[in-house]
Amino acid sequence: MLVVIGILIALQINNWNENNKLEKETYKVLLQMQDEFSRNQNELQIKLEQHKFVKASVDELSRLVSPNPKEIEKNKLDSIMFSMIYVPEFNASTAITSSEKLVLVDDELKNHIADWKLNYDYYKHSIKLTYDNQTQQSSFMIENYQSKNLKNALIEPNKSAFDSDGQKILSSPIFENYVYTRSLNTGFLVKRATALYEIQNKILQNIDAKLSNHD
Repeated sequence: MLVVIGILIALQINNWNENNKLEKETYKVLLQMQDEFSRNQNELQIKLEQHKFVKASVDELSRLVSPNPKEIEKNKLDSIMFSMIYVPEFNASTAITSSEKLVLVDDELKNHIADWKLNYDYYKHSIKLTYDNQTQQSSFMIENYQSKNLKNALIEPNKSAFDSDGQKILSSPIFENYVYTRSLNTGFLVKRATALYEIQNKILQNIDAKLSNHD
């Protein structure tokens, strides 16, 4: 009887040690995941604001395009035209979410992460569509606008030795199509990035709650 009791106690202690080890490992994974998604959230917040900036600029450009466009200051046009070539892109860190350690978290958090992965794929698809559209418009831009004149804080100030006719490009029906397509694609990017931001926020709140329970 004493031998049996001793074996049972030993098994119980062993199970307790294993559970304690598992809890510590889970806690470590949650901390790593918290760090990864916090960095992703900070980066995405910047990219989301950039996407919104591009959308507002493209929409302003769209309002200028017409058969008889109004005169616009050259510096203003050069600044707005930057939106036709600038594609901000959020590249998420996925070291933890792509690792085998994900099995340690509960189903609720796994479901949030699965939702995040799906929306991240949607976002990257919208990025691809935007780049594809940019490839299509590149030859038109080269023929009708001096790229050296583009103005933005992200690029070095420059000026082309050739004059570009702003009225000509703003009165082009082809350019209207490119601007409209860019507006649609950027609108999708804002929508996808916003959805990602909200999901990442849910994930961080979920992780915070689980870490608090471990304390």
